[in-house]
Amino acid sequence: MGEKNQKQQIIIKICCVIAAFGLWLYITSVLNPVKNYKKNIPVTIINEDALEQSRLALVPGQKPYVTLTLKGTINDIYSVNEDQFKVVVDLGAYVTKKGENNIPVQIQQSPDNIKILNSDNLWVKITLDDLVEKTVPLKVVTSGKAKDGYYPGEPSTNITDVSVKGPERFVKLIDRGEIRCDIDGMYRDLNTILPIQAVDINGNAIGEVKIQPKSAELKIPIKKAKSVGINIKTTGKLNNNSVLDKITVTPEKVDIVGEENIINNIPSLDTESIDLGNLSGDEVAAKLILPKGVTLVNNNGFVKVKIYSNSMINKNISLDIKTINEDNNYNTTLDADKAVLSVSGLETAINNLKPEDIQCYVDLNSMKEGEHKLPVKVNLPEGIKLVSISPENITVNIKKKVTSEGVNVNQNQ
Repeated sequence: MGEKNQKQQIIIKICCVIAAFGLWLYITSVLNPVKNYKKNIPVTIINEDALEQSRLALVPGQKPYVTLTLKGTINDIYSVNEDQFKVVVDLGAYVTKKGENNIPVQIQQSPDNIKILNSDNLWVKITLDDLVEKTVPLKVVTSGKAKDGYYPGEPSTNITDVSVKGPERFVKLIDRGEIRCDIDGMYRDLNTILPIQAVDINGNAIGEVKIQPKSAELKIPIKKAKSVGINIKTTGKLNNNSVLDKITVTPEKVDIVGEENIINNIPSLDTESIDLGNLSGDEVAAKLILPKGVTLVNNNGFVKVKIYSNSMINKNISLDIKTINEDNNYNTTLDADKAVLSVSGLETAINNLKPEDIQCYVDLNSMKEGEHKLPVKVNLPEGIKLVSISPENITVNIKKKVTSEGVNVNQNQ
């Protein structure tokens, strides 16, 4: 019995739902009663240019709207959309001031089958700011890399400054006008017209201002690049008994750009001549000589030249006098067995000179028995110069060797 009652209740509920839906369908489709309905409608701002006469500007980003109370049949109310309305606020029709302004709106268009109940008391808040204008420099920002072996020159534009105008709060953020250009893979001169952006100090675009002109002509020369060495040119001699040791240059190579047929014939760059006699230190900036039609890349036209010098000094050395090419059948005696040499050379070379690096000798080649006056000869390492030697000559006494029986060695043979 309980189960039967439960099924009856379910059937009753279903019938109620069907009856309610049918009643609603009847009311909406047959009776179609009148109903009030609220709808948000965007407001269009017109005559913004009229603010300039009062030196005011509309703060961008405002999206005003009004809430309309609509009256109409249910079918009309539910089918209406915001495109059927035109609601405007005329900035040229009222006196305005900096800051927030309450301005009445006008309904210029609405559906004929809909009545607006609150059309006589509609206002929106519009925020205005002082209208300011300033001039800022124009900069070019490039991205990408030219084709391998090519280098972009300095960009140039047909204007150097731009004017920005708009609400003070945005204009004061503007640091410069900016043209952005991608040169990736380029190998020919660029000549184009590109738009100008107003940007802040960090390069962020500020679109809430007007910029004049809106575009500029941009030229970027893109030339063949080449790395070349440096030839150091010098004149004169170092002072104070110094001699040139070596010269180094920083950087050792520089990059040049120009027309391909020009730089292909340039193996290196010369510097202007450096007068060694007028140096005030061991480092000097030397100017590079550039052929016509050639420019440098990432260089100010100078290189650092380091001059390494050394002093010439003298030194006296005492050495044993040796004999060479001596005949074993003879005994040899010298009237002096030592010589004093005076040598000169670079300080570093002289300080590193050792006795074993020098040969001091008399040559007995083809010398026969008897007394001979022979020159003392010296062989010195490279870079060392002989100033004097004492004695320059010595007396050499050569005698035949005698056996224990008193027989001359040559006769015994």
